[in-house]
Amino acid sequence: MSRRTAISPSAAYAARGARAHAEGALPVCPSRVVAWDALRVFAIATVVAIHCFMPLRGMLPAGSVPLVIDDVLHYAVPLFVFISGALVWGRPWSSTPGAYRRFVTGRLTQIGLPYTAWAIVYLGALLATASDPVAQITRAGGLLLTGHAWYHLYFVPMLLTFYLITPLASRAIRAKPELLLVVIYVLRIALWPSLSLWLRETAPALVWSYATHLATHLPHMALGAWFAVRQHRLPSALRRLWPLVLGAGLIAVTLLAVGATAEWPAALRRLVYPLGMAATILGLVLGGFALEPRTHRVAPQIARAAALSFGVYLVHPLWLLALESLVTAAGLDTAWLSWWAVPAACLLVGSASLASASLLADTPATDWLVGGRGRSTREPMARGPAIAAVRAGDRIAESPRGVLSHAGSPAAIECSKGTR
Repeated sequence: MSRRTAISPSAAYAARGARAHAEGALPVCPSRVVAWDALRVFAIATVVAIHCFMPLRGMLPAGSVPLVIDDVLHYAVPLFVFISGALVWGRPWSSTPGAYRRFVTGRLTQIGLPYTAWAIVYLGALLATASDPVAQITRAGGLLLTGHAWYHLYFVPMLLTFYLITPLASRAIRAKPELLLVVIYVLRIALWPSLSLWLRETAPALVWSYATHLATHLPHMALGAWFAVRQHRLPSALRRLWPLVLGAGLIAVTLLAVGATAEWPAALRRLVYPLGMAATILGLVLGGFALEPRTHRVAPQIARAAALSFGVYLVHPLWLLALESLVTAAGLDTAWLSWWAVPAACLLVGSASLASASLLADTPATDWLVGGRGRSTREPMARGPAIAAVRAGDRIAESPRGVLSHAGSPAAIECSKGTR
């Protein structure tokens, strides 16, 4: 890939980035990278689609085409984690005094605070719909801490956990990127299945589930950081062959979804999900950067949608719940089996969620509920390709469905600038 010329950022972005760097936050973000924004929009749209398949899970047998599609689409969660790894762990850590405190405080304010508010809302919905509300009340603390008040919330506590080790991870990935990546994948593949069984038998269910999230997605976080460090040293052939990388990953995930690996040796089965998902998300990211030059005309719109993706992640289950309730009240549950039902639900839920997130983001009293970044995307953007200030060298153990089936990502509020 030929070396590109850096495009000067807007004064607003440069000033804000310089202030953040001086205060010990992550390095200056010189200009937005459209590919990261586009990938986040793609990922949150996929998340909405995944959840719109949920009504079919109790109506169709395993292996049916809609449920296979549902399974395959679960690359959305790893893709969000990959993006967070690239934009957080993939940057050099500031050594200024108080950097860690400011970093953690900033993430808790931008991610943890809105998460807490929405988790309380969803906990209320859980209590209202639970068959045994009293039992849920006794578990309320654990549900909030682990993100299990509603099916999509687990992603935030998991991501905040990864953020807590950012100084260590950032330094390690820059010192020995390949070694760290290999070690993490080997531990995931070789040790986690046995450790998962032990935790499932000895630990509370919420602890086992939380640990499963961490073990499953830690490799994706590390893979994103590795990509950020090595992106400009990747072979040009790999960049051009991204469709083959993506295709290989999707084939592996599809084989798992249809149960074709059930009779394979256990050692081989352990490789399918980790390596297949790694190829899938790496192919998607390589494709996003390869296609980036075609998106510059709509870069401001993509940036706006990307900044709202955290809000869409937080609010869309409420709209889906409302839609399901209306369908059930009308006695039309079987309509979900129609070919047009899931696409129509995706359009309705996605549009309503985007509008809601936009309204919250553009209202000063409520913008904190979606990370407080919605309006920032209305500022001028640098057009054309951009490269980072820091170049490469100078957010179920074996199944994409189940306990890890649902997520959106607060990666939407990470800076999409730099890390090219």
